[in-house]
Amino acid sequence: MDKIINDFDLFIFDLDDTIIKTEKYHYEAWLLTLKYIIGEDFYIDYNFFCSKFHSMVENNIKNYLVDELKIKNYDEIIQYKNDVYLNIIKENKSKIYLVDGLEVFLNKILENDKKFIIVSNSPKAHLDLFLDFFQILHKSFKTYYREILNKKKPNPECYQKVVTEFPNKKFVGFEDSITGIHSITQVPEIFVYFINTEKYYYYKYIMNNYNVKFINNYLEI
Repeated sequence: MDKIINDFDLFIFDLDDTIIKTEKYHYEAWLLTLKYIIGEDFYIDYNFFCSKFHSMVENNIKNYLVDELKIKNYDEIIQYKNDVYLNIIKENKSKIYLVDGLEVFLNKILENDKKFIIVSNSPKAHLDLFLDFFQILHKSFKTYYREILNKKKPNPECYQKVVTEFPNKKFVGFEDSITGIHSITQVPEIFVYFINTEKYYYYKYIMNNYNVKFINNYLEI
C-alpha cells in the first residue's frame, strides 16, 4: 500500500461493490420490482442482470425497461425500486460490509495526509445511509451523488468534475463495473484500478478493451 499512497494525491472510490458489498441487493431490489410490475413468474439471474443493468451505453437501464420490457412509467419504477432497495439495506444492515482491505487502505491514506472522495451514481439518501453504517466513510473529503450531477455513469461527467475541482493532483480511481470503468477511463488524468473477480459478467471485456489494473480486493494493493 505504501507505494500507491506515495504515488498519488487524491483517491477516488465508487460506492457499490467498490466500497461496500451491495450490488446483490440492487439485483434483489430490481427483481422484486419487476416481479411486482410484470408478474411473479418474472425472473432474471444475476449474470443477466449485470448484462442489462451494467453497460458502457448511456440510458441502458431505461432502454431495457422501456424498449424491451415495455414499461412506460420509467421514473415511477426507478423511485419504487430505490424505495425497495433502501428497505432491503435496512433489513440487512448486519450483513453489509466493506470490501476486504478497504478500511485499512483508507486509514493509510488519511495517516499520510492524503484525501479520498466518493463518486457514485447513487442518490444522496443511499449514500447517507452507508455513511451512518461506516464511520470511516465520514472522512471522505467530498462526496458526489446523483442529485448534484447532470449525467450518470457511464458518462464521464462526474470524473471530469473531480479533475476540474481538484487541479494539480495525481489521481487514482477504483471502480467495479463496466459502467464505472467506461466512465472513469474517459478521463485520462486518472489512473484506474478495476476491483472485481473473474466471475463478473464483463470481466473479459474490460480486460480486452480498457487500460486498467486488476485487483480482487484492497489487500492486493
